[in-house]
Amino acid sequence: MKNPRFAGVACVLGLICCNACNTPPEPPEAARASALEQDLWRAGGSLFTPREYEGFKAGLKSAGERIGAEEAKFGWFRDYTPVQAELKKLVADGEALLRRINDNKAAKARTFALSAETLAARIESLYRITQYFNENDDVRKNVSQAEIKLSEARMLVAKEKYELASATAGEGGLFLDRAEEAAVRLLERYLDSGQLAKWRRWAGAAVEESLAKSTVSIVVNKVERKMTVYKKGEAKATFDIGLGKYGLSDKLYAGDEATPEGRYKIVAKFPASEFYKAMLIDYPNEDDKRAFAEAKNKGLIPGHAGIGGAIEIHGGGKDSLTKGCVGLENKDMDDVYAWAEVGTSVTIVGATGIENTILAEILMFKKNAN
Repeated sequence: MKNPRFAGVACVLGLICCNACNTPPEPPEAARASALEQDLWRAGGSLFTPREYEGFKAGLKSAGERIGAEEAKFGWFRDYTPVQAELKKLVADGEALLRRINDNKAAKARTFALSAETLAARIESLYRITQYFNENDDVRKNVSQAEIKLSEARMLVAKEKYELASATAGEGGLFLDRAEEAAVRLLERYLDSGQLAKWRRWAGAAVEESLAKSTVSIVVNKVERKMTVYKKGEAKATFDIGLGKYGLSDKLYAGDEATPEGRYKIVAKFPASEFYKAMLIDYPNEDDKRAFAEAKNKGLIPGHAGIGGAIEIHGGGKDSLTKGCVGLENKDMDDVYAWAEVGTSVTIVGATGIENTILAEILMFKKNAN
């Protein structure tokens, strides 16, 4: 038989238990929305989509307040249905916003990658060009600055600072523009059709002379850094060469460290010299003397400067800087020395064509600048 004193207590406890069991749970979307807010923050929502990100946070705050208001009620009076619908929309909007941010970042990263690839190719091209001539201080200095800017831009991209990275890469592009302009200034005469035609005539005449007289002729191509030895009009051998510090410039006076251009002859051979074996050419010839006088009258060279001389083909290595001479590896010098005689023709040209040389790239720089 039940004790009537505990019947009321049992009833109350039963009601409480029943109500507790019937209390609706907090909508699961609340936890997802809260996690999304963290994901959006980590993705840079405040930077890439600040207005939408702030709107999401405001919606989350509003939903949190409504959940709080429901939680303040007794369990059986709580109704999360309206706020759950709001949270579902908030989660959908937040997920869409997160995708948009990530897609935006991926697009910016791809755009930067293409820009960086272009800059890197220009840097590589300019570095390759500077291997051909030594008078490249302006070129090298600006290329180095561009390389630094590109490195800085890549670090900024890694930090997802795309706008600043783009601006920094743009600064690198300006340095490359200056480097390309400097390269064009140094080699512009090589792009002159009249100058190229003259050099081709000289080289052609040297080969024809070799054929007509059944002799050896030497042709030096400065831009290609090559020496070709012809015998009876046929190319016998081609060697890599080194030039003076300002080797791609035409020699005008003593001490300019440029390599002369023209048609010369060997006037002396030295089996032992400061630079292994050597062969002296007859610079300055009459054409050189005329060019020197004209340049001096125009004030293009120092008033005290002389025309200079002692231009040789010698050993010592193609990579050792000369004072305007043409340098060869010793083993190559042995061959050339054996084939050549006093009186052998030596023709030195800047270039004979643009195709397949650094001049093609220089021409491209010039076209882009225009």
